[in-house]
Amino acid sequence: MNLTLTLNKQEKYILACSYGPDSMCLFSLLLKGGYNFIIAHVNYHLRSEEPEEMKKLTKICQFYKIPLDTIDVRMPKGVNEEGWARDVRYDYFVDVSKRTGINNILIAHNEDDLLETYFLQMKRGNLVSYYGLKSEHNYKGVKIIRPLLGYKKADLQNYCDENDVPYGIDLSNFDTSYKRNKIRKEIVKNMGEEERRKYIIEINDKNKKQQLKECELSKLIRQNSTILVNEACMQTVENLQLLLILLFEKKGLYYPISQKFVEDFKCILVTKTTWHKKIMDNVYLAIDYGVIGLYILKQNHYEFNMNNSNNFFKINKCSKNYKEIQNKELIIKNGLKTNEEFTINNITKKVRRCFIDWKVPYVYRLLWPGIYDENGHLLYVPHYQKEVKITKDSLLLFDLNDFLK
Repeated sequence: MNLTLTLNKQEKYILACSYGPDSMCLFSLLLKGGYNFIIAHVNYHLRSEEPEEMKKLTKICQFYKIPLDTIDVRMPKGVNEEGWARDVRYDYFVDVSKRTGINNILIAHNEDDLLETYFLQMKRGNLVSYYGLKSEHNYKGVKIIRPLLGYKKADLQNYCDENDVPYGIDLSNFDTSYKRNKIRKEIVKNMGEEERRKYIIEINDKNKKQQLKECELSKLIRQNSTILVNEACMQTVENLQLLLILLFEKKGLYYPISQKFVEDFKCILVTKTTWHKKIMDNVYLAIDYGVIGLYILKQNHYEFNMNNSNNFFKINKCSKNYKEIQNKELIIKNGLKTNEEFTINNITKKVRRCFIDWKVPYVYRLLWPGIYDENGHLLYVPHYQKEVKITKDSLLLFDLNDFLK
């Protein structure tokens, strides 16, 4: 079978290569096509074959003068192996992209992977924004490209065998205790050509209908990636579920949103004006003052000594409040305690009261700075405005976007 690529030769690419037949087939096709690419490889330390595969991949990259970027990771205890491995590798690919300036990540998923994913989606029963696998999509600002979805897994392995392309076989793929492997062995592998085509058509039809619904729901997500509570309340549970999935995807995040979660969330929408939930590390879903927002914190906790220069905060010496704190050792940090007090112009204020009066959203409260002296005494808390505008008279000048993704 003649395998071809139709990628843009003016672009540079990062190939996610495991040394399996799929990614090594793509490696060979990129070489033959004269594409400009580098290799990114994850060593999970989960299989005994990995060190030897790493050596062989290194030699091949050296022979063809292809840059090789690698990462060594070890799985922590008590996590889901498949979910952990997926998150690790995709975040690693994003890191490689940022370091190299190459925005295109090539993944060697094939038609079998597409069908397996679809059957897994059906088995789990969760609503998804897309059935199967997308040929292209964005993840945390980088483009994920799957150029081999039109080929069967057997086609890729046959290509490797016929063209003497080396590869290794991941024996864990035969372990049917993994749901995907069970589907691969018992369903996809035994499918005839006609049955495959039937399911591919079914997947495409579902995605066309889903795309129409997404277009309408996407209009409810505002430019700043927030949703008005009153508009969310008007949606059915299924539509609200898809709307939340789209909100997460807009932020480049994957999070399984169950129907039960959405049913509970819809009840919260009509009973609470403020609410928050930590979704994952430094990621919060929150309801604040009529708005649903998804917030990703670059850093949750910080502390800066103003005697040392930093790129985040500047003291405005022209502010009318500067005289209150001049000639003192100044420390700027977040994690304000709501019962703390500070006095400005002979007026004592409590942090809790300020947060309420200023209507500071919950996530901003985690980040909001305070100015302290060297003894840990709170001297000043900058005022919050809805649009987070810092006026020329503000004592502390900063941009909150430096702390949010």
